[in-house]
Parts: sequence; structure tokens; C-alpha cells
Amino acid sequence: MKKAILFILVIVLGSCSKSIEPDTKPLETGQISGTVLWNRITEEADYKSYSFWPGHEGIQPGQSPHGAYHRIYINKVLFDALPVKTKISPIGTIIVKENLSSAKVLDSITVMTKVRNYNPEIGDWFWAKYSPEGKVLAEGTPKGCISCHKGMSANDYVIVRALDTDLIFQK
Repeated sequence: MKKAILFILVIVLGSCSKSIEPDTKPLETGQISGTVLWNRITEEADYKSYSFWPGHEGIQPGQSPHGAYHRIYINKVLFDALPVKTKISPIGTIIVKENLSSAKVLDSITVMTKVRNYNPEIGDWFWAKYSPEGKVLAEGTPKGCISCHKGMSANDYVIVRALDTDLIFQK
């Protein structure tokens, strides 16, 4: 009986391990690049193992320039901090948006990551845009990203939801 319980426990825990995001150090100003960030979200920890933004799960309607639909994933750093009463995301936050066409086909992937002292004028965010295959299409402080996100500077440049919103979800 004990062996059967142990076997079931090993199977259950083993099947859950793919969804557990490893602890990683935040990327530093001197090391950040589109390529390094892509490696972080695909090799070090598959962003699809991140949580959806609470209250914004799965495919959601989108808007230009991100596409007709999107999915938004957040890493453990931000997930564990929500709600953020100060409306300032923690260093190491990663927000990944899959940008989907009207046919719900992946067109591109856009990412924001909070990097200590990267660029205080824009909240220390590093932005990147990738093709579905991971080719860097834009990185750093793209004018297009900043022009839209600056309107939400009071919410740390995050558009999808107010960081301090109390949401009903289970961590």
C-alpha cells in the first residue's frame, strides 16, 4: 500500500514539475538584450509555464499594434507581488504577450522586463518584439512601445490592468 501511494505521489509531482518556474536572478543592465531575454523566456523557463495575468486568462480580444487577440503571461516575480499597492512592478518582472491574428494565429511575441537602472525615465523597462520563431524584431526602448505605454506611467507603464487591483484568484 505504501509503495502504491509513493508511486502515485511521484507521478503526480513529476507531472506538475513542468509548470514550476525556476528561480532566476533578474537580468542586469549590462547583460540585457533581445537575444538574452528570448533565452530567458524560452530556454531558462518556458514562458508558457508562467501564469496568465490573473483575471485575464487565455485568449483575450486585443488591439493594434498587438493584434486582434492576445494571451498575456507573467512570471512568478510579478505574480507573487500582485496586487502591487505601490503600482511599481518588482525588478525581474517579465510580462509576455502573444500577439494573435484575427484567425488566432501567433503573429509575434512582445515582452516587457523590469531591469534595475536600465532606463529610469521609462520605469526601467526593457521591451522586445520577436517573430514567432524568436527573431528579434525590436529591442530596448522602441519608440512605438514607449509612445503607447507612456500613457500608463502612473501604472508603471503596464496597460493590461491596474497593478494595485485586488483580484480574486488563488496563488
